[in-house]
Amino acid sequence: MKILRLLPILLLFFESFGQRMISLSMEKVSFSPSFSINSVVDVRPQRENIGSVFLSATQKESISFKGGIEPTIKKFLTQSLPNKETQLSLRYRILDLKISETKLPNGNFSGQVQLKVAFDRIGKKDTISLTETTTSTSFLRSDPQMPSGKYETILASLFIKSLEYFDKWLTLNGSKHEALIKGVKIVFLPETDVNDNDTIYHHTRKVTWDDFRGKPTNTRYGAAIFANFAYGASFQVIDGYIVAKVSTKTYMVRGMSWVLPSSLNDYALAHEQLHFDIARVVTERFKKKIAAMKADLIIDLNSMIQYEYLESYREMNLLQKQYDAETNHSLFRQGQAEWESKVRKWLSEKSS
Repeated sequence: MKILRLLPILLLFFESFGQRMISLSMEKVSFSPSFSINSVVDVRPQRENIGSVFLSATQKESISFKGGIEPTIKKFLTQSLPNKETQLSLRYRILDLKISETKLPNGNFSGQVQLKVAFDRIGKKDTISLTETTTSTSFLRSDPQMPSGKYETILASLFIKSLEYFDKWLTLNGSKHEALIKGVKIVFLPETDVNDNDTIYHHTRKVTWDDFRGKPTNTRYGAAIFANFAYGASFQVIDGYIVAKVSTKTYMVRGMSWVLPSSLNDYALAHEQLHFDIARVVTERFKKKIAAMKADLIIDLNSMIQYEYLESYREMNLLQKQYDAETNHSLFRQGQAEWESKVRKWLSEKSS
């Protein structure tokens, strides 16, 4: 009997805590945006509702969006922004959204609404977080119930403020933020390296026998040149573009190049010079590959350049071996003449 008398009381308690369903009316922004909201994601830990408000002086009710928080807010945001094609597509990530009310000693009600959102750039390959903003407002009411549409108006105002914040953020950061780049610009720096006691750079002059200062390592051949190429790169985001400043150098190392006394003649020197020229050819091909690169991030562009450098290095070694094989290390004169013609043609193409 006692259980039966308690049951109606329990039912009455749960029925007193109801749920208010609200929607949002369209409200246009006051600025001309260069972005659009592609998706809305609610990532709050508690997503059952957006808080609770007083239904009367003694009763409270939870408050939620009619149709769900993500569809409702997405519809509101997309309708608030002008309908036009934009370059920047965004994800609107809801980190916090809460309405709370407190009953004051004088019988009035104090309310607080807080919104925290993140804006993420949606790219072709990935989605990158750009910025976050927190905005809030408070209100005071004396009526036992909030007038119809008041919560909707307050929430709409906060959503619009978040869009206004991002528009200002984009104005300040859009041209220098890596995730918002429009493209890639490659700038090749002029070659300014100066010859020293151990290094001769290809752009300065042809080699002489005086440059071969190392000790012979293989007496099967009359001479050997250590020809190589290298690059350096720095990256910045300038006016919405990833600007890569790239320097290259083609060089020979005197201390690792050598010649036997029996090979000190012009013909043998021309053979070694062509090894140096082949390294230069590969350097120019490497630069052409870089000039055509496209990337969305600095880290990606840097990785692409590093990869092409390794590929070009392999190409250089293969060409050097092929050159020696087809000329029999300069002994096959017809092959030597053919390679001289071939390399001369390749070098003439570097600026085309």
